[in-house]
Amino acid sequence: MSKKTKKGVFGGMRHMAIAKKITLLYGGIFSFSLLIISLFMTLNITVIQQHNIRRELTYTISNIEGFIREGKELNSENLRGLLENKYVEVCVYAQKDNVYYFSHFGEGPSLIQSPEFNLQGHNGDLVKIDEQLKERKRSFETDGFKITVQKETGGNSTEYILENGKNQQLMLISSSIPTEDGLYRIEAFKLIDINASFLRGFIMKLGMIDIVGVFCAFLIGRYISRRMLQPVEAIRSAAERITIEDLSQRIDTDGPDDEMKELTVTFNSMIDRLESSFQRQNQFVSDASHELRTPISVIQGYANLINRWGKSDPDILQESIDSILSETEHMSALIRKLLFLAKGDQNRMLVQKQLVTLNEISAEVVKELEILEVNRKVIFQEWDPAEIWADPDLIKQLLWIHVENALKYTKDGEAITLKVWKDKKYAYVSVGDNGAGISAEHLPKIFDRFYRVDQSRNKGISGTGLGLSIAEWIMDSHNGQISVESKEGEGTTFTNTFLLKGKPKKEEPKKEN
Repeated sequence: MSKKTKKGVFGGMRHMAIAKKITLLYGGIFSFSLLIISLFMTLNITVIQQHNIRRELTYTISNIEGFIREGKELNSENLRGLLENKYVEVCVYAQKDNVYYFSHFGEGPSLIQSPEFNLQGHNGDLVKIDEQLKERKRSFETDGFKITVQKETGGNSTEYILENGKNQQLMLISSSIPTEDGLYRIEAFKLIDINASFLRGFIMKLGMIDIVGVFCAFLIGRYISRRMLQPVEAIRSAAERITIEDLSQRIDTDGPDDEMKELTVTFNSMIDRLESSFQRQNQFVSDASHELRTPISVIQGYANLINRWGKSDPDILQESIDSILSETEHMSALIRKLLFLAKGDQNRMLVQKQLVTLNEISAEVVKELEILEVNRKVIFQEWDPAEIWADPDLIKQLLWIHVENALKYTKDGEAITLKVWKDKKYAYVSVGDNGAGISAEHLPKIFDRFYRVDQSRNKGISGTGLGLSIAEWIMDSHNGQISVESKEGEGTTFTNTFLLKGKPKKEEPKKEN
């Protein structure tokens, strides 16, 4: 009991170790991905902000352009009314009137001003251009802005990134708009101000999201690992419960059609084969013991008879010797067949295949039958030579198994028929008799080891019940098929089907009609 408990504990530990590995793997991958995304967002917050500002400036220029193309009167007051974002500054130059319009006078640099033009200020008064420019340039130079990035954004627009010595940045988009009244140039700009408190808040929120995400990732990973390993735990538990004495345990196969279900079905199938194998093995041992017990009991009985009366009675002595020899021969044949099947089951039987002709092997068997003078008619029918890739000794043993069965159940003077023929793919050899036949209820069992048909009706017929099992093994080792047709009272025919010349087996051999 203690060993079984220890095994179960270790099995649970292994299961938990796998669950932890899956949890760590899933949680680690998700957490790493989340941290990478967060780092990317943090490092690219300036890019994100620039994208938002670019969109605001483009939208502002588009509104002003629409206002101009509608032919409405443009002045500084109307310009300020068009601005939906109070942090966006605008400067518009009208070539027709040679006038500048400002949303807010004196704020921010202007890249399109020229000392050649007169300038109308925001209050409508005409002022000298050089005075206006001097004031704006002083503001520009005081702030120390210089162009760090300049790129064309398509159409007639150009984007600038300006930066001063205090690491303050400003985005400016300059766009030219041709109209029927002349050229208009619009400048819209906004300070790229990454607020320190905003940045700290953003990083803190992102960190909180990461912490919650990592925690949830490991929780989900743990749940998924346990769900995934439930079939494995069921298999482990079933394996612990299964013993040689109890092979009835099976695992429930309900659930989705996935790899785990395939593993469960495979495990159940393996236990089915093991159970069937153990049952056959137990039956085999039981039958072999029974078959060997009878001759040993007979030998022991006659040995006791000799010991008591056989020393002085020649008739009893001779009868006992004959019976002992007969039972010894029967037991020797039984042991040889048992060893044959045991080697076959363990794949230790040497099968030496070569190109042979079924006609020649069948002719040898017929000739040997005639020499033995079995008091039966032997009919041999053959057509074209049927060549197969096989072990000639095993094929001859196969035919003798069928012939011996035919001899046992065929009366003197009756006929035994051997036929050899072929078609395009297969070669056939059959052995038939017109003896007692086999009833339909017994046909499915005649290849079972030690099975004999209605022993009460065949007490005078010797046999071990292993011949057809050996015949079936020989056919399996040659990738062939053995079939039987029988009718009670009319006889039995065994037909063996082989591939011609060892061709690859693409389909099951067809049975003889």
